[in-house]
Amino acid sequence: MVIVSLILQLLLVISGNLRRGYVGKKLPYVAIIVWLVYLSADWMATIVLSTLLMGDVKLKHGLIVFWTPFLLWHLGSPHNITAYSLEDNELWLRHFLGMVFQVSEAVYIYIRFRSDTDLNFMAAPIFLAGVCKYGERIWALRSASDKQLINSLYSSKGKAWPQENKNIRIGLSESAINDSFKGKGNVSELNLLRQAYSSFVIFKPLFLGLPFGLSAKFYDDMVYIKSKSAEDAFKLVGSELGYLYDLLFTKMPLHHHQPKLSLSLRALCFLSAVSSLIAFSAIMDKSVHSKVDIVITYLLLLGAISLDVYSFIMHALSTWAMIRSPIPKNMVQKMYSKVVASRMNLVEAKMEIKSMAQHDLINYFVEAKRNKFTEAVRIIDTGNLLQKYGHTNWKPVDCELKQFIYDHLKEKRQTLAEKGFGQEDLEKLLNSKGENMLDEHVMEDLVGTTDFIQGIFCWHFATKLVYYNDLDNFRTGTLGSSCEIAMSLSDYMMYLVLVRPLMLPKGFSEVINNENYCRAKFFFPEDMTKNMRKIEVRKRFTSAVLGHQNFLSESNSLEVINGGCRFAEKLQSVITELRRDHEEKWKMISKVWVEMMTYAASHCSWKEHAQQLRHGGELLTHVALLMAHLGLTTQIRREKPPDHEDELNLPFPL
Repeated sequence: MVIVSLILQLLLVISGNLRRGYVGKKLPYVAIIVWLVYLSADWMATIVLSTLLMGDVKLKHGLIVFWTPFLLWHLGSPHNITAYSLEDNELWLRHFLGMVFQVSEAVYIYIRFRSDTDLNFMAAPIFLAGVCKYGERIWALRSASDKQLINSLYSSKGKAWPQENKNIRIGLSESAINDSFKGKGNVSELNLLRQAYSSFVIFKPLFLGLPFGLSAKFYDDMVYIKSKSAEDAFKLVGSELGYLYDLLFTKMPLHHHQPKLSLSLRALCFLSAVSSLIAFSAIMDKSVHSKVDIVITYLLLLGAISLDVYSFIMHALSTWAMIRSPIPKNMVQKMYSKVVASRMNLVEAKMEIKSMAQHDLINYFVEAKRNKFTEAVRIIDTGNLLQKYGHTNWKPVDCELKQFIYDHLKEKRQTLAEKGFGQEDLEKLLNSKGENMLDEHVMEDLVGTTDFIQGIFCWHFATKLVYYNDLDNFRTGTLGSSCEIAMSLSDYMMYLVLVRPLMLPKGFSEVINNENYCRAKFFFPEDMTKNMRKIEVRKRFTSAVLGHQNFLSESNSLEVINGGCRFAEKLQSVITELRRDHEEKWKMISKVWVEMMTYAASHCSWKEHAQQLRHGGELLTHVALLMAHLGLTTQIRREKPPDHEDELNLPFPL
């Protein structure tokens, strides 16, 4: 069982690396595996300790005393996953009480099974290292709790921040940030990482729901992204979110903010394991122990050393360490600089948002109707898990989509600037759901008249009907970039409604989805057979929907097929009435969808944005942070230059 605990630690290291940036079809399975490994690792170590305490395991010559401290080491968890979710950080006190109980158990076991052999003395340094590892985990959990993070914003160098300041003033001097990197290596490739880290520090209050002031210089410079391309802007916010992930779910910030203490603890743990390994190999009389026990002991020692060495290497190669790399003066520093330079391509690749989820509602209706198994499972699958995860696809977030979103956000920023950055004007911009994109086309009645969630259903259904209608009639513009963007955003927003509803304003997503699934059945051909091709079923379905206006008008308020069909008919007729081409129609639809996305991004709580980082992160979170850079959030206000020199520094350390 002790070896099982070690194996779970190795799996936990792998899981921590895997979940950080994994997005794709297998995301639900990855999430489940990480969750099971995370819970099992603690559970197994606790079970083994309790088993030893009850005396069910009887080992001769004190090996039980030597093995027990390794369980405390395992309960300390690896460097790359201390918390599974944000709630774990808030429960740090419960973990602390658990540590007190587990350490007490280990001490009792040590006293109960002590012997006259040298194992008692060899176990002491491992025991001390195990307590340090466990304590480090509790420290990391406490540091990432909301209360502690908020407290850290109001103190600097031991000096309390004035209580009369109700809002945090941050980023008041660019020199205060640049000074923190003085004396560090001037590697041009690190500039983006250092800007990302500075931005992460500046925007930290956002994720705590705190309003704060930003200096006029930073506000006008959009916190480093004013002169950046869309690609670099997305890389910047992606790197910022990487730092946030480390802060909330790993031990990395502890090693960064307390380098001397962290290095001392690392040295203590490493030397404890190495010295015990040497002592066990040189001093112990192995003839009195079975070969299995000897092998287990060596595995525990080598496993502890390997995990510690791996943790140190990963920290040395992390972006936290890279941005602090010194000016190379000796051979070791020069070698490290070369390693940093060689890793930059890999680091930059990890910055980017790579994929976005897609859920095509009509495609699911067709699949469910053709596949009797899917229809049967839906009867017992009350949570629609098969629909949400089994019929969700993923596609790359390409450069065109990034550019389109970035340009749209910059247009919003320009509109706000022209109106003098007024609070009312900002709120009006953020509350737009796309109706302003349709005013000029006399179609404002198509947006804003429904609940936001219902509006997404309606517009998704309309977009799909228009697309398939254009496709079936070979209309130009269907395969253009505007159409591709509109379809991508439509499917992504539908995915958020079904799979990530907490990121959107409250609505009846499950009720609407179930209602429309039932009503969609009426539009499938009665003579449909399992041998009928999917494309043929889809064509007959969309034709039936578009040709039954009278029937649809009698549906209830939660029915979106009616609204979607009406929207689709209006969108197609506007081409004829206003003599526009289909490419313009798709441009208009894509603008409506990006407006809906920005509305969702600005109305999602930052807590929920942070929570989704454990699932690889969402495009919506990247968009929300880009909006913050551009000043498109009510939490940030533009500050005037400070009156006193003391106010030039950040209220908390970098």
